[in-house]
Amino acid sequence: MIHRQQTRISRVQRMMAGPNSRKIALTLISTFLLGLFLAAIVTCTAESANLGQWKKGRTLHFSVVSVQRTPELRYLTCDVLAGSSPPSCDPNGLERRWSISSSSPEMELVLVRAKVQNHTAVSAFINADRTGAELRDFANGKYRPLLVNETAWRDFRGEPEALVRMNLGQCFDGGRSLIDAGSTVRWQSESEEAQSLEFDNWTLGSTQGERAEIAPGGYLNSTFDEPGKCTYTCGDSEASDFPAELWVASPDAESEFIERRVQFLQGSFELLRGQGLDGYLVFEAPVGTVFRDIRWQAGDSIRFDF
Repeated sequence: MIHRQQTRISRVQRMMAGPNSRKIALTLISTFLLGLFLAAIVTCTAESANLGQWKKGRTLHFSVVSVQRTPELRYLTCDVLAGSSPPSCDPNGLERRWSISSSSPEMELVLVRAKVQNHTAVSAFINADRTGAELRDFANGKYRPLLVNETAWRDFRGEPEALVRMNLGQCFDGGRSLIDAGSTVRWQSESEEAQSLEFDNWTLGSTQGERAEIAPGGYLNSTFDEPGKCTYTCGDSEASDFPAELWVASPDAESEFIERRVQFLQGSFELLRGQGLDGYLVFEAPVGTVFRDIRWQAGDSIRFDF
């Protein structure tokens, strides 16, 4: 009697164990496949097999060469040698260093190197502004390119003095300056009229919150020891509302960065048949965002899937 009861129990256990085993196996397989899928998604943007391939629109061809992520981009520009084709650096000109940083530690820059070519039309006009491209993630989030001329800082870090040139009431060279704490800023007038500076809450020479005047052809120096960002205005006798910015970097603010010479895909271009562009689009997105595609919308409408 006991033996038969144990036999029935064993049979029931085997009957219950069979489906459970299959469920466990299916769960493990599903988890494994899901892991592979997620891993594929995570790496698809940077290692997509589509990178380097061309997508054709009505007029233009578009290709993504590479996608990189970084908290900061540092790059160089130079004075172009007059009459050079293609444009080349003037060996006697000024070389400038620039920096673009993410707005917070939770965000990162996404550098998309892309190519655009015209093989169809006699002439194609391209206006690559913030609406010229759109990066999309798997949650249908949309990201537009940063405007470089409104985002980049003239990078004077590592230099004892930052030169900001002034004329017609504007700080036109170095108007967004990034310096080390303890560095000096020199505002140099290149005007025949007196220029002026006005800070809200920073000490400038012996004045604070007051207008400081710079004589024609003269200059004003001030050293900044306290880290932080501030805005100020540049002006002259006719204008006094041109904004400028100063960023005094903290000594411990160093982070990872990418440094290179870059050509940005930004601005207005005319591409004759057979001509093309090769440059970078800079986006900002939350750290680790996985992207599905990029849509080129300047002069044509082309979707590039990662």
